Amino acid sequence: MTTIFYGGPIYGHPKAEAVLVANDSIFHVGTLSECENLATEPTEKINLQGKMLLPAFTDAHTHFVEYAKSQLLVSLLDCSSIPEIEDYLKDYRDKLSWQAKWILGGGWNRNALDQPMQLNKELLDRVFPDIPVALFSRDYHAKLCNSVALKIAGIDANTPEPEGGKFERRPDGSLSGVLFETAAELIDPFIIPPPQDQVIKSIQLAVKDIYKWGLIGFHLMEYQASKDLLLKAQAQGSKFRFCWHFQSQELDEMILEEMRSYDGDEFFKVGGLKLFGDGSLGSRTGAMFDPYPGGADNFGILRYRDEELYRTMEKAAQAGFASTIHAIGDRCVRQVIDCTLKLNQNPQYKGLFHRIEHVQSIRLSDIPDLKQSGLFASLQPVHIANDIPMIHKSWPHVAHQAYAFKSMLEAGVPYAFGSDAPIETMNPFHGIYSALQRRHKVSPDGEALNKAETISANQAIDGYSVGAARASCSGHIRGKIEKGYLADLIVIQDYRSLPDEYWITAESLLTMIGGEIVYQNLG
Repeated sequence: MTTIFYGGPIYGHPKAEAVLVANDSIFHVGTLSECENLATEPTEKINLQGKMLLPAFTDAHTHFVEYAKSQLLVSLLDCSSIPEIEDYLKDYRDKLSWQAKWILGGGWNRNALDQPMQLNKELLDRVFPDIPVALFSRDYHAKLCNSVALKIAGIDANTPEPEGGKFERRPDGSLSGVLFETAAELIDPFIIPPPQDQVIKSIQLAVKDIYKWGLIGFHLMEYQASKDLLLKAQAQGSKFRFCWHFQSQELDEMILEEMRSYDGDEFFKVGGLKLFGDGSLGSRTGAMFDPYPGGADNFGILRYRDEELYRTMEKAAQAGFASTIHAIGDRCVRQVIDCTLKLNQNPQYKGLFHRIEHVQSIRLSDIPDLKQSGLFASLQPVHIANDIPMIHKSWPHVAHQAYAFKSMLEAGVPYAFGSDAPIETMNPFHGIYSALQRRHKVSPDGEALNKAETISANQAIDGYSVGAARASCSGHIRGKIEKGYLADLIVIQDYRSLPDEYWITAESLLTMIGGEIVYQNLG
C-alpha cells in the first residue's frame, strides 16, 4: 500500500507539493506528479486541504506504565484540599474492581494544600486501616505510606535514614509517613502491583489515547518489569515505539546480559543507565548551590558524592552503557557536567551517548561546559505550567536561570522535549505552548516566567520530532520528512498563521506510524 499526501505545506520543505509513502517509509518528497508517477501500487491519496504535514512526535521522558496505570490506581492530581483527598480515597476504596494487595498511585501535592501536614499516615490509616498504602508525590520524589506499609517494610522512628534520603519527622521524632528520595525506595521491594492483565489493558488504552496528540512513541524511565509489560502489549498488537532507560539496581543484570545502550530496533531500544542525581523542586530536594529560602541548611539532596557518581558512570561505560541522569538543581547539573567531562577524557568511553534529564536550573556560566561535555539535554517545557509558584517560593534568587531553553539552544546544546508523565500531561501541544509562552497553567492569562528564554515554534516542534529521535540515536531514520525515513507522520493546522493560543487546544488530525494510519479525524 502506498499513500500520497498533497494539498498542504510539508514541514521542512517549503517548495514541496506532496509526499509519497511506500510500505513503512517515505519514498519521495517533491511535486504531486512526481509522487503519482513513482507510486507503483494501489495508492491512497490524502488531500491535506491546507493543513500541514509534520513528522510525528515522541515524548523523550515518561513513566508511561505509571501513566497508563493511573486509570487503575489512586490519582490525587485534581485534589486541592485534605477533605477532597479523604473523600477521593474513600470513593476509590468503595469502587475497587479487584482484590488489591496494596493501594498504589499518587499525585498528591502539598504545595497546593492549605493544611499540608494533615496529609500523613493517620489520614491513610483512617481509610485503609488493614491494607498497605504507598502513594507517590506529584513529582515522584516522595511516598506517603500508611502504618501498615511502614510496618511491612520494617520502618519506624528508630530506623536510620539512608544516604540520599530522609524520613519526615514530627517535633516529637515520630514519622509522618512521608519518605523522601532513597528513603522512599525502601518500600519498593514489598509492593505488590495490580494484576498484569489489567495493566496491559490499561497500556493499550493509553497508547490509543496518545495518538490524538500526535505521539507515536516515548522514552520509558522505569524498571524492567514495566519494559516487559510494554513488550507484551506490543506482542498483543499495540503499536508504538519506545526506548527503555533502566534503573541503577538493574545495571549488574544488564551487564550479565551483554546488552549495550541503543541496541534494538525502532520499536524497542535499550537506552542508558537511569540515575537520580538529586531530588525535585516541589519537594525542595533539588540540589542547589545556594540554600532554599527559609532554611539556611537546606541545599537540597545530592544523591551521589562526586566520585561516587563518576565511578557509577564509569562502571556502566566499561560495559558499553551510556548514562541518563536526572538533574534538577544547578549543583547537580554541574556535578553531572563535571563527571561527564572527566569520563570523556578516556578515549574508550568517548563515543557513548550520555543524557542529562530536566536541567530545570543551570547557572548560565555553566552552559558552555554543558555544550563541551556532549551531554544531550532532555527537557520538559510543560513543567513550567505548574512550577512558576514553586520557583517564586524556592528559587526566587535564581529564577533567571530556570528552564533556560533559549540560552542552551543558542549555545548549541542538543536537546529533546518530553513531559515526565504522569507528573505532567503527555500532551506535546501544551509543551509547545509552554516553550513559546512560559505561562502558568498553560493559560494566556497566566503569569509568564522569564520571557527572555522563549523559543520559536519550529524549535519546539523539533524538540518533539527530530530531537526526540536523536535522543534514542534514531535521528538517521526518524523525526524528519525525508526519503528513506520511517513514515511516522501527523497532520495539524498550519500554525504559522495562527496565534500561539492555537497550541492549547491543538490535536493531531491524522497520525501515522510506519506507513499505517492509526488515528484520523480530518473531517
